[in-house]
Amino acid sequence: MYLCPKIFQRGNYLWIAYYHHGKEQREVARHRKTDEKLTTSDKDRKEAELFLKQRLGELTAEKHGGPAFIGTQEKRLTVNDLLDSLESDYKTRNKDNAQFQSHLKRIRSYFGAWKAIEVSADSIAAYIAEMREDEYTDSTINRGTQLLGQAYELAMKDRKLTSAPRIEHLSEVGNERAGFFETGDFNAVVEKLPEYLKDFVRFGFITGWRKSAIQKLRWESVGDDVIYLAAKNSKTRKPESIPIEGELQEIIERRRAAQVWEDEEGEARFSVYVFHVDGQPVGDFRKAWATACKAAKVGSLLFHDLRRTAARNMIAAGTPQAVAMKITGHRTDAMFRRYAIVNEDQKRDALANTQKYVAANAARKVVAMKSK
Repeated sequence: MYLCPKIFQRGNYLWIAYYHHGKEQREVARHRKTDEKLTTSDKDRKEAELFLKQRLGELTAEKHGGPAFIGTQEKRLTVNDLLDSLESDYKTRNKDNAQFQSHLKRIRSYFGAWKAIEVSADSIAAYIAEMREDEYTDSTINRGTQLLGQAYELAMKDRKLTSAPRIEHLSEVGNERAGFFETGDFNAVVEKLPEYLKDFVRFGFITGWRKSAIQKLRWESVGDDVIYLAAKNSKTRKPESIPIEGELQEIIERRRAAQVWEDEEGEARFSVYVFHVDGQPVGDFRKAWATACKAAKVGSLLFHDLRRTAARNMIAAGTPQAVAMKITGHRTDAMFRRYAIVNEDQKRDALANTQKYVAANAARKVVAMKSK
């Protein structure tokens, strides 16, 4: 491999070649003052030598703590290029989902056509301001800027970029969703859902499983009396299991009956997915969900609120937190406590029980001291 810097001809113009981080960089030689492309004339060749010398000086400066050198490949990269690599990485690691695509789409629409090296802390601040004007929450904004940051980190890891813009993480204190379903409201929403979604959301209401985990649940993971959550589908990256008990038994029996479906030619087929639409896993149903919530008059509750609801219901029923976390698949105590929302009735009962305890122990117990 030729590792020395050089000047060569391509067509009517002079080019220079040099190496940066082990990769060859090629670019048209340009006049240092006018930025014009240099031709094959003797005069221009001398200018090309000075242009190459300037580039090599920039490389040397970087090695000694100077500004990061920006090569030709780096200059050509767009944010869309970075996001394409990030999307490919997510798919490889089985992390691609509708939520990821939704946040990715917003970042693409704003920054996609930008040159990667042109994105700065100021331009990100402008994006945040615009998102706030459109009434997006800081947590939603964070999800998008985190993906942008991950895209830059991946590009630097792959040595496509030498630097990344500073991205501030917005505070989400006081910005957490506190939505949860009362049983009556939940039943009202279920009645308004399409038939293929009813058992899907009932399963979520009972178990607190994430939507993606329910979507990926296959019959091979359902035993006679236990349902297994594969490690690859678990947020904790550990296999989990839940017993088939009570209403879960009824749901599984109904799903077994719905396992067979007919293709376009009327042939009977078996779905490998517990919850499916014509043999395929349940896809994006945000529109159907929003329509059902509106019809049931429960406000803008999310499917993810079922996860909070399940956590709260288990704790209210006296389930030990460690057991509840095994069912819902929560990774940390802190996150589970954030989800195990306490409602006003629970607070009222707690205060009443506390005051009863205090009243029952109001009499002072005097212990006589022995005289010396």
